[in-house]
Amino acid sequence: MNMGKRMFIRKAASLFMLLLLVSSTAKAENSQPYTLDSLIKEALTLNPEILSAKNAFESASARIPQAASLNDPMIEFEYDRITADRMLTGKPMKTFSVSQDIPFPTKLYLRAKIASKLAKMAYENYKAKDRDVISRVKSAYSELALIYKAIEINKENKDVLDQLSKTAATRYGAGQGTQADALKAQVELARVDNELIMLEQKRVTAQAKLNVLLNRDPREDFGIPLVEAAIKFNRTLDDFYRLTLDNNQELKAYRYAIDRGKAAYDLSLNEFMPDFTVKFKQMVDKGRAEEGAWAGMIGVTIPLWFFEKQSFGVKEMKSDLEMVKAEYKGKENSVLFEINDAYARAVANKKLIELYETAFIPQAQETVNVAIKGYETEKSDFLTVLDSQRMLINFKLDHYKAILDLRIALADLERIVGTDIDF
Repeated sequence: MNMGKRMFIRKAASLFMLLLLVSSTAKAENSQPYTLDSLIKEALTLNPEILSAKNAFESASARIPQAASLNDPMIEFEYDRITADRMLTGKPMKTFSVSQDIPFPTKLYLRAKIASKLAKMAYENYKAKDRDVISRVKSAYSELALIYKAIEINKENKDVLDQLSKTAATRYGAGQGTQADALKAQVELARVDNELIMLEQKRVTAQAKLNVLLNRDPREDFGIPLVEAAIKFNRTLDDFYRLTLDNNQELKAYRYAIDRGKAAYDLSLNEFMPDFTVKFKQMVDKGRAEEGAWAGMIGVTIPLWFFEKQSFGVKEMKSDLEMVKAEYKGKENSVLFEINDAYARAVANKKLIELYETAFIPQAQETVNVAIKGYETEKSDFLTVLDSQRMLINFKLDHYKAILDLRIALADLERIVGTDIDF
C-alpha cells in the first residue's frame, strides 16, 4: 500500500508538471518558427541600441558643415547725434554697417576635418553595435534551440525510465526483483520531472532575452527554432588576425581618432595665425544711401598672449594625440586576445563534438543496451542500468552544449572580426 500511494503521488505530480509544461510551450510548438536570418534583419531594424548608435552617427555627420561655416555676420544701425552737434549740422548721422569675422583659411578646413573624423568614428561605433547585436542574437537563438533539444532528450529519457520502472515493478510483483529497484526508478523519474521544470524556466528566460534584442514583448513565443546548418570550421588563427586588423570597427574608430588627433594638433599650431574682421559702413539720409558717404575696415587679431594660450594648446593636443595612439595599441592587443580566446574555444568545442558523435555517444548507447540485456537476464543489477542511461543522457546533453558553445564562439569571432564569415 505504501508503495502504491507513493506511485500515485508521483504520477499525480508528474501529470501536474506535464500540464504546466504543455500549457506554457504549446503556443511555441504550434506557432510558425522564425529563421535566424529573419531575426537578425529584424534586430538590425528595431534594436534600440542600434537605433541610438545610428542617430549618434547622423548627429555627428550634421556637425561637419557647421564646423566649415563662418560665424553669422553682424548688421548694425548707428544713430549718432553727438557727431552731428559737433559739426553744427543739427542733423543726426544714421549709419548702417555689416561686419564679418573670418578665421585664418586653414582653420576652417581643419575644423571640418576634425568633425569629419568624429563622424567616421561614430559610424564605426554604429557598425560595431550592429555586429554586437548580431552576435547576441545568434547566441540567444542557439541557446533557445539547445534548451528545446534538452527538453526533447529529457522527454525521451523519461519514456525509457518509465518503461524501466514498469519492468522493475513487474519483476518485483513476480518476486524476481527488489522493492529498492522499483523505488530507484521512481526517484530517477522524479529527477527528470524536476529537470524538465528547470528547463522550462530556462526556455522562458532565453526567449525573453531574444525578444528584448528584437525590441519585442519579452513574453512573445518564437516557436521551436529551426535546425541550423552543420558547421564547417577550417580557417586558421592567422586568417582571423588579418581579417580583424582590416575589418574590426573598434580599431577603425581608433584609427579615425588618431587622424582626428592629428588634425586637432595641426589646428592648435594654426591658432598662432591671425583671424580677420571686415566691416562696411554706409551713411543714409531720408532712407537713401548718401553717395560717397561710406567707410570700410579690416581688422586682424594678434596672438599676443601665445605663451599662455596657444603654446599650451599645442602641448595639450600633442598629449591627446599620444594618448589616443597608446589607447589604439592597447585596443589592438585586447582585440587580438579576444580572437585567440574565441578561436581556442571554437577549436576545442569542434573536437569535442566529433568525439561525442564518433565515440562517447555510440559507446554509451551500447553500454545501455548491454546493461538492459544483463538486467533482463539477471546478470547485472538495476542500478547499473540507471547509471548507464544517465551517462548516455549526460553525453547527449553535453554534445548539444558543445554545439552551443561552438556557435557562441563563432558568433564572437564574427563580432570581433567585424564582418560575416563563411566558416
